[in-house]
Amino acid sequence: MKPRLVDLKLARIKFEMLRAAGLRVRQSSFASLAEFPWQPNIVRCYSAPASQNPEIPVIKINNNLSLQKATSSSRTPSKDRPLVLLLSWLAAKQRHLDNFAAFYLNRGCDVLTVKLRPMQLLLPTVGTQVIARDVVNFLQSKDQRDRKILVHGFSVGGYLYGEILQRMLASQTESKEITSRIIGQIYDSPVDLQNIPVGMSKALAKNRLVQKSMQGSLEVYLRIMHSAATKHYHKSSHTFYHNPVSAPALFFYSHTDPVGTAEANERAISTLKTVMGYDNIYSKAFEDSPHVSHMYKHRDEYMGTLKAFLTKIDYFRDTVDEVQELADFGGAEEKTDEK
Repeated sequence: MKPRLVDLKLARIKFEMLRAAGLRVRQSSFASLAEFPWQPNIVRCYSAPASQNPEIPVIKINNNLSLQKATSSSRTPSKDRPLVLLLSWLAAKQRHLDNFAAFYLNRGCDVLTVKLRPMQLLLPTVGTQVIARDVVNFLQSKDQRDRKILVHGFSVGGYLYGEILQRMLASQTESKEITSRIIGQIYDSPVDLQNIPVGMSKALAKNRLVQKSMQGSLEVYLRIMHSAATKHYHKSSHTFYHNPVSAPALFFYSHTDPVGTAEANERAISTLKTVMGYDNIYSKAFEDSPHVSHMYKHRDEYMGTLKAFLTKIDYFRDTVDEVQELADFGGAEEKTDEK
C-alpha cells in the first residue's frame, strides 16, 4: 500500500481518538492530521489523573510505571514480600486501580502499576515494547531483583504481559533468574489479538457510531501495518498462549464480554493445559458481567475465587484473610471504565 494511504489510515485513527476525547476537530482538517506527530499530551486528554488518595502514596517512576509501597506493620522483610505487577486496562482511572492495589498493599505487598496509552498500543516497537523493557529493568534493579512476583493483568494488560514475558526471556540466562520469580498469574478479561479493535474503540469512545468508526479504522490498521504492529501482536499472543512460566494462573472472564471473549479465554486455558501440560490453571466464568467489571458485578464470587487462588501461594496462605473485604475495594457500586 502506498505510503500516503497508510498515513491517511493512521490519520483516521488519530482523528477518531481525538473526537472520542471530546475535542472539537473540524472534519475538513482530517487530511492534515496525516502529518501531525503524536505527542503524549494528546492522550492526557482522556487519561486518568494521578491518584490524590493520601493513604496510598504513589512513586512515579515514569509516565507508564508507578510504585506503591505497603505501609503495613508486617515484620517480613521487604525482599521476602512479593511485588505485585498490576497491568492496567486501557484508559483506567487511578482510583479504580487503587482499589485493586489496596487489596495487595493491605497484605504487605508493594504494587508496580503499569499503564499504556492508546498510541503505545498501536505502535508496539516504540510503545509497549519500551514499556516491557522498563518493567524488566525495574524488576532487575538492585532493590527488586530478589523479590517474588505476582502478576495481575486486565484486558490489554494480557497482551502487555506477553511482551514483558518476551523481554524477560531475552534478558535472562538459562537459570531463568527472572521468570522463576513469578509465583502467580491472574488475568481479568484478557484480550486476544482479534479483539483489539473492538476493545480499544469501546475503551476510548462512548458514542456507538464513533466506536464503530474507530473499530473499522483499527481493523484496517491491523491489515496494512503488519510489519510495524500486527506481527508483534501475533508474537505476544503466541507467548501468552504458550506461557513458559509454570506458576499457577487464574482467568476471570464473562460469557457476555465482546472484548475479552469467553471463546478466547477458554482457548488460552485449553492450550495451557493440553499443549503446555500445566495442571494449575484455574478459571471463573461469569454469565453477565461487562468487560473488566467482574469484581464490581459479582463481588463475592470474584473475591472468593481470588482468595482461594491466592491460598495456593505460600506467602498469601496466611495473609489472604487478614483484612476485611469491605476495606479492600470500597463500595460495591464502583464501576470500571471499559464496557
